[in-house]
Parts: sequence; C-alpha cells; structure tokens
Amino acid sequence: MSGSTPPPDVGARPSRAGWWWLLVGVLAIALVTALVAQPWAPVETEPTPTVTVTVPEPTAEPTTQSPSVPPPGSDAVFDASTAPGLFVTSEELLADVPAAEPEVQQRITSGQLPWGLQPPGATVDPPQCTVAVTVVASPPAWFDAQAWGNDTLFFEQEIVLLPDPAAARDAFRTLVTTVDACPEYSQVNPGIDGATWAAEPAIEGQGVYPSIVQEITLSSEGSEIPGYRGHMLVGNTIVSWTAEAYGPDSRDAALASLGDAASLSAMVQDRAQAAVRSLG
Repeated sequence: MSGSTPPPDVGARPSRAGWWWLLVGVLAIALVTALVAQPWAPVETEPTPTVTVTVPEPTAEPTTQSPSVPPPGSDAVFDASTAPGLFVTSEELLADVPAAEPEVQQRITSGQLPWGLQPPGATVDPPQCTVAVTVVASPPAWFDAQAWGNDTLFFEQEIVLLPDPAAARDAFRTLVTTVDACPEYSQVNPGIDGATWAAEPAIEGQGVYPSIVQEITLSSEGSEIPGYRGHMLVGNTIVSWTAEAYGPDSRDAALASLGDAASLSAMVQDRAQAAVRSLG
C-alpha cells in the first residue's frame, strides 16, 4: 500500500477539533437564549452612608484691648477753675434744642445756687430718695449750677466735684441705684408748696462717659411739666442736667420741643469731651 492512498472511511469521521468547536457553539447559543429569557437583575450594593459635617462658627480674632478699657478722660481731675467747662453754653442749646429758639436767657448764674435741698428745712419723701435730688449724700468738695431758659424751656445743670475719680465712681454708683429705686418722690418745703417728680425707668445714655437718662414729670402748683433728666460721670465729677418744656399743651409735642433723650445726652457728652480736652 502506498502512502498517497487515504485509509478507508477517513472523510466520514469528524476530528476531535471539530467536536470542540461544535460544543462551544452549542454553549453560546444556550447563553444567548438564557439572557433573552431572563436578563440579569441589577446588582444591589450597600447604601453609601451619609456624612454630616458641622462647620464651626468663625472664631473672633483675639484682641489685645480689654472690653472694659476705661474711656478717655475717665481719670480726668477737675478743680474749681476747670469744672465750669462742663457747663453747656447757650450756643449749644440753640444748636441742639428746638425750644431754645429764638433765644435763651441765663436764669441761674454760677455761685447763685448752693448745694442741697432748697429752701433750708426742705425734705424728700421718702427719705431714701434724697440723693435723687441732691446727687450726693453729703456736701461735695465743690458744687456749682447754671440754668438757661425762655418762655418754653428751662435747662439746668449741676456739677458735683469729688476728691478723685474713684470717689466719683462710688458716688455715681449710689446715685444710679437710688434713681432706679425711686420712680416717684416729693420735696416737702416748710410753709410753701413742694414738688413731686414721677420718673420713667432710667436708660443708659449713649456716649463716651457713663450716663443715665430718664423721662420725668414735675408736678408743682397744679401744673404738670414734662421733661428729661440725666446724670453723667466724668473723671472726678458728676454732671446732672434737667430739661423741662413749658410750651405746647400736648405732652408729646412738649417733649418733642426738647429734642429727645438721645440728642440731649449727646449735647452734654460733647461738652464734656471738650472740657476734658481742655485739661491738656
């Protein structure tokens, strides 16, 4: 037998390689059929946790200045020659108080009014409210008063001079406590009519120096006179002032003729700053 002659039945039997590719084809057809009949369900994953981030509030920059730093002039020391510089002038009244127009005249001049309750023998009822009238409980180192007015306005200032700023601070603290505790008090004068003051709660004045302001009503000889009263601490002095309106019948209109508590307090504060600057 020569090698060129094929053996019997060779073309009739598939080879092993042919069987392998036939098997792959059958598996592929089966896989496609399965995907068409039932697609893959989506893959479930663990939920992503939610993270909450709290951002802290900005922290203020540190400051080298204490919030309780005393204002300029808080340790100023006045004497009898420099304290009169704390009195408001007629020009300042004309500029800041509507009722001062067209002009004001001086009603009380320096040295005319002594410290304490006048006339002699007068008392305050209740007695614990006496400092609300006299500012200090005992005669100060120095005292003076001035007043300006016209037919519709009366503006009075009193200056109490203490030995030093520490003594003035103590006296001012006592004064504020007394004012807070005395919403109404009267001055009883021997043999003549007295006066009664009804005061609204004091509010803190705005400005460089510690101060309080309150709306008041003076009842005297059958009349009720609205106004404002304030007290201010400047160095070794306490400056007190009273503004009363005698013009319009309406209380609101009368108070409006004085300006308001803030503008009056600002006028007194400005005068005090000028007085402190003049000390050098």
